[in-house]
Amino acid sequence: MTETGETIECDTHGLQPRTRVCQHIVSGLIAKKRAGFWWTTEDPNSPRPDAYCTECEMRVRKTGGEWEGEALEHLKPQVLCGTCYDLAKIFHVGGNPWS
Repeated sequence: MTETGETIECDTHGLQPRTRVCQHIVSGLIAKKRAGFWWTTEDPNSPRPDAYCTECEMRVRKTGGEWEGEALEHLKPQVLCGTCYDLAKIFHVGGNPWS
């Protein structure tokens, strides 16, 4: 993937909106192991807000909702294209995007 501003060139899906998710959403999608899917509410108009797994959700609750210290270190934000994000969301909430 090649990142430029608000878009990303995905090897699979071409030029797409750039999104951010935790490392566990990405690794879970690759390994086909569900990790949960939570998202921020900072921008209610965003079709693909920053997202993170259940484990990251538990860690950020311990910091009062702030991505700092151990919560941020565990998160390790990753970039996905918009279509990969949509597939990850379907998968991590229990669906099968490959069927």
